[in-house]
Amino acid sequence: MKKKFAVVTGTRAEYGLLRPLIKEINKDMHIETALIVTGAHLSDFYGKTIDFIKEDGFKIDFVVDMELKGDKETEICHSMAIGLKKFSSLFSNAAFDGVIILGDRYELLSVCTAAVIHRVPIVHIHGGEVTEGAIDDTIRHAITKMTSIHFPSLDIYRDRIIQMGENPERVYSVGSLAIDNMREIKLMNKEEISQYTGINFKEKIALMTYHPVTLNCFNHISVEIKEIMKALVDTNLIVLITMPNADMGSQEVYSVILEYMNRYPDKFQLRKNLGQKAYLSSMKYAAMMIGNSSSGISESPYFKLPVVNVGERQKGRLRTPNIIDCEGRKEKVLQAIHQALSEDFKSKIQSMNNPYGDGTTAKKIANVLKQVNFKDKDELLKKGFYDLTSIRMC
Repeated sequence: MKKKFAVVTGTRAEYGLLRPLIKEINKDMHIETALIVTGAHLSDFYGKTIDFIKEDGFKIDFVVDMELKGDKETEICHSMAIGLKKFSSLFSNAAFDGVIILGDRYELLSVCTAAVIHRVPIVHIHGGEVTEGAIDDTIRHAITKMTSIHFPSLDIYRDRIIQMGENPERVYSVGSLAIDNMREIKLMNKEEISQYTGINFKEKIALMTYHPVTLNCFNHISVEIKEIMKALVDTNLIVLITMPNADMGSQEVYSVILEYMNRYPDKFQLRKNLGQKAYLSSMKYAAMMIGNSSSGISESPYFKLPVVNVGERQKGRLRTPNIIDCEGRKEKVLQAIHQALSEDFKSKIQSMNNPYGDGTTAKKIANVLKQVNFKDKDELLKKGFYDLTSIRMC
């Protein structure tokens, strides 16, 4: 009998990573998936990225509208409550051997809470990472304790998961699905990506993705991005900007982007929804990347792309030599940009190694899913706590 897994996606970035895994599982005669689309995918404001999933030809089995109304704390909590109610109903009416999730978004906390209550084993990808500047950090670790089978990208992240009391036999270091994507997708050439975006990639292009630093005070959300934009004004770069995540403060970030686009229309260009192929093609031909996105940490090494990572949102993740960290102050950002664009820096990073795998992550995950007995829920759900050292029980 086939194993059936729910695969949940709520954002464009995490869907892009899940895409090669969904394709791999769908090829396997022993496993089948039910694709559940939720969160920002359904929002016009965030580019209605459900359309890209449809264009990829995947069957969408369920759509769960979490009713994203805004980016304030109360609005996000309301959305999570709606999500919990709807995912509980879904898990009550549809039988799954497990639910596959990736990352650390707040939408996933609703999914995982419902799955735990309904005794649906959770398979988590990209656990064990640290992002000290974001609420995602807490959510990611909470999901780890709900999870039955773990697929971190690196050994250091595997060690962290085990440190949190998870059995090493259930933690598989498999690399990043991002590498699978970049090896599989036929990227656009420079003329094609220029035509698609309306931006001439023969010029010096900076690809910018900036998300709110959600552990900062809400009133200070826009301070850092304003410093970045002021620094970029003083360069000869043309800046291709993508949308911020659907986080607390995202509309504040969006307002700053619009302000600078209106003031400097020849320099700043926003594209709400590039899609995975165009985004990766932009990374390939950009002169550099700037912001605080996880793609600047884990995907940029493949292209040996210089990255200026601003602020604390990604603090705690592994750094490769192409990444320059800087404070969110104009002069520091400018200094980092000049370093990233220097011939000396670009020359040095050409020989760097990519630690995120060889493009076979989807196959590795699918093989483990086939081997694990998901019918034995007692074994999967009653995890116990794996102690690193012997503890005397008094």
